[in-house]
Amino acid sequence: MNITLLLSSILISVICHGISFTRAFTIGLNPRHASNAPLHVHSYYNSPLMLSSDNNNNNNNSNNIDNSINNIASGRSMTESILQAAAELTTSTSSLLGIKSIGVDYGLVRTGLAVTIGYEPIPITIVSDLNNTQLSQYIIKLAESEKAKQIIVGLPFHTNGTEAEQTIITREFANHLNCAVYAHFGPSAMPIYLFDERYTSKEAAARLRAINPRANTYKELDAESACIILEYYYGDNGLGAQRVELPEDEKVRNMVHQAWLMKRRELERKRSELTEMRMNTVETKKNMMERARLLDEKLAMENNRDADIGKKKKKKKKKR
Repeated sequence: MNITLLLSSILISVICHGISFTRAFTIGLNPRHASNAPLHVHSYYNSPLMLSSDNNNNNNNSNNIDNSINNIASGRSMTESILQAAAELTTSTSSLLGIKSIGVDYGLVRTGLAVTIGYEPIPITIVSDLNNTQLSQYIIKLAESEKAKQIIVGLPFHTNGTEAEQTIITREFANHLNCAVYAHFGPSAMPIYLFDERYTSKEAAARLRAINPRANTYKELDAESACIILEYYYGDNGLGAQRVELPEDEKVRNMVHQAWLMKRRELERKRSELTEMRMNTVETKKNMMERARLLDEKLAMENNRDADIGKKKKKKKKKR
């Protein structure tokens, strides 16, 4: 029993501290967190908010270990306790688990799209030669088909953290996309976030060349970049992401909201039509079943009558 407790404690400690080690290792390898990264990146990870968050995580980890050891001592199997501790820790350290996202690496000519499948983002496609309205509708259809819960748009900066011309262009597109998403899904149904995408293109190119030195990165780079944007977003647990809001212009806000109300009325109309068709179908089936029942009864009565007539004829023959 003591050996079991010791092994369980060791395994649970490895699980609990493994994530912290992985996170630190990831930050060390992440180009955005390297020693030559902008000052605000370092100050962010050394801020009191991050330190207090790490302390809280350590306290939670200790509580998880104690609870798991108590579970083993109370008769639960070692495997069950370890799995429970891992599940509790994973849930407590990431608020994004189970949230499916669409990643967007926006460009004036080409836009890469990716989606999270399970725990792993995968590149989906690259679309080109679409204006902002067409691209927004494409992304909306993709989000619907993938049953995504949010959209993450990569926001480009200079390496020193200052805004570039493409930063302004991307913000404008994100605002356009947010209005289209609001008009289609409704308020707060599909949030859109801007997330720092520095170094993603270089990392995407390096990954593609590592797989195939002769790869045509032109055809795959943007989708791979969108995939990396999602990796960074989930790796940082969404910290630092900017929620895209509707424009402050009251006329624009009213127009977008009215578009959503029209969309909702249309959806309600279609739902009512489907319900009515379903009810009519059910009523039609009931009527058909009733007619079939009456027909069966009629046939049964005729069969019984024919049988009675046959019996009477036999009796008459016997009397003769």
